[in-house]
Amino acid sequence: MSTGRIEKLHVFHGFSSELGDALARPLRAALPDREVVVWNREEELRAGIGAIEVLLAFRPPRGIWAGATRLRLIQMMGAGVDSLLPAPDLPARVRIANARGVHGPHMSEWALAMIFALAKRIPRALEQKQAHLWKPYGFDPIAGRTLGILGLGAIGEAIAVKAALLGMRVIGTQRAPKSVPHVELVLGSEGTERVLRESDVAVVLLPLTPETRGSIGARELAFMKPSATLVNLARGGIVDEAALADALRAGRLAGAALDVFEREPLPADSPLWDLPNTILTPHIAGLGPAYMERLTEIAVENVARVEGGLPLRNEVDRARGY
Repeated sequence: MSTGRIEKLHVFHGFSSELGDALARPLRAALPDREVVVWNREEELRAGIGAIEVLLAFRPPRGIWAGATRLRLIQMMGAGVDSLLPAPDLPARVRIANARGVHGPHMSEWALAMIFALAKRIPRALEQKQAHLWKPYGFDPIAGRTLGILGLGAIGEAIAVKAALLGMRVIGTQRAPKSVPHVELVLGSEGTERVLRESDVAVVLLPLTPETRGSIGARELAFMKPSATLVNLARGGIVDEAALADALRAGRLAGAALDVFEREPLPADSPLWDLPNTILTPHIAGLGPAYMERLTEIAVENVARVEGGLPLRNEVDRARGY
């Protein structure tokens, strides 16, 4: 395991230079004695791959790692690492960490906002406002309803706390089931069917792996009550979007809120845009004013851990994919 001081950190995100500066600012403040280089374009990353020791990345391109001869740490800016793994060309010595735990406060609030909006049929209210239509309609309560969480990690646990305070019954799945505060029933992945059948609202928070890709398809959606709603805050590839569109059009599902999609940006011709009682947001549920500050805390700690040859905070298991 390589140890020793790291002099330079690289940040790659693939967006605007303004965002790059915003990402780098707290890093520079936390590590004033190190150089922080920001790359906004993939061409810069590819050209400089041989110089990188530590890389903070959002969605790095594939097939570039054979030239990463000095790379010691990839600190992902999000919780998911599906954009990076599998990476057969990534040297075994390179350690990977994610941003698990950074998103909990924002994503738990976002999940509740979507649960409320779907239960109170806010999309219909906005449609009627647009059409200048005054037409009273019914809506559902929150208290007493069952919330099913597929993937009870840090974010799911944060949602459970808030949902329980609202009087919801919370159940869910977890890879290695254990007792979770405010969750009445925790099952392994084999309990997905039961959770979907019992849920009035199902929130998807699973990591995207070969096992979970497409795992919420027509069969799984058919387990749900016609009055139930689905919220996906995980990855778009987990939910079969065509099957979801069919279920919503046919009235086999009451509504959906999606922050993640198979293709991002969502194509203009996607049928998801025009579905009834559906909320679409552009992959923003985890963002917030303190996001980069919390990510910086993890990155700075992991730089010190790499230098000292210590286990990483939020270290990723390559075999599992999270």
